[in-house]
Amino acid sequence: MRKVKFGIIGLGSIARTHAEAISLTDNAELVSAYHKDQSKADAFASDFGGRGYSDLDAFFNSGIDALAITTPSGIRAEYAVPALKKGIHTLLEKPMAVDSSSAYKMIEASKESGAKIGVIFQNRFSPLNLEIRKAIDSGRLGKRVLSSYYMKWFRSQEYYDSAPWRGTKAVDGGGCLMNQGIHGLDLLLSFSAPLKSVFAFSNTLDHVRIDVEDVLCSSLSFSDGSLGTFEVSTASWPGCSRRIELTGSDGTIIAEDDHLLMWSFKNMNEKDNEIIKKFSSGPVNSASSPAVPVDNHKAEYEDFVDAIISDREPLINASEGLKSLLAVEAIYKSAESGTLVNL
Repeated sequence: MRKVKFGIIGLGSIARTHAEAISLTDNAELVSAYHKDQSKADAFASDFGGRGYSDLDAFFNSGIDALAITTPSGIRAEYAVPALKKGIHTLLEKPMAVDSSSAYKMIEASKESGAKIGVIFQNRFSPLNLEIRKAIDSGRLGKRVLSSYYMKWFRSQEYYDSAPWRGTKAVDGGGCLMNQGIHGLDLLLSFSAPLKSVFAFSNTLDHVRIDVEDVLCSSLSFSDGSLGTFEVSTASWPGCSRRIELTGSDGTIIAEDDHLLMWSFKNMNEKDNEIIKKFSSGPVNSASSPAVPVDNHKAEYEDFVDAIISDREPLINASEGLKSLLAVEAIYKSAESGTLVNL
């Protein structure tokens, strides 16, 4: 079976996670890395393989089948649209863009060339979240009642000061919602009926030199009549585990990071006991560090590579990536206007 040849644009810290994921994925190899500074491109290629480029046209013509874009959020479309028009399959870090108009330009370019779009929401691929997905799909929660997500993290002032684009509306797209909380929003939306309306509040309480929020709360209303709460912050010292709560007429699932706090249904079975035993303990991710483990990225890369080889849609394609972006826009609009916003 052929190998899918990848290039990477945007060589910051998360790019290293992507490069490692590519190296661990069967039928994938990293052949090119792009940065405007040739020395940085060469250094990255020296660490992870392939060749470094500072000429974008040469990079696009370096024989790559697929592209991973890990640049700051606000400039992803600048690279994605021309790559897609050239027929290069494109995997974007979340969010796929900072506004839906840019996302739609990517989608149009994809339709013109047939190149595939994937969006990194690696938490969907964790073993626990895959089990939750199965339980929801089989209707074990019954009639849905409440679906809520809480992310009370801490990011230091030094984190925001470490790059000129961090904490800027223009390039980062937003604060704790767009940058960190969107992972939880995507997960919550993937576990729920379509989002119908939102009402939100936001503020900047603990950081300076940023023009985005570091705390946000939103009420959620879903199309099946169920409700939800979404709370995110990067100002909550020392930081707490991410928590998701899904309740229904026949069951409740509560998890923090990748371990279970509750897995309870009216009709329990032996498989449930195995799931409880497997996921009720384990390491908790740091809520104050931006470091990202590679396992779930690897799982998403495996799916994206298989989608290219098998000529199918990736599990998290453009339409899936767009759902959370549209929800983010609605939540920000509500917070700014002080009104209920319908999707």
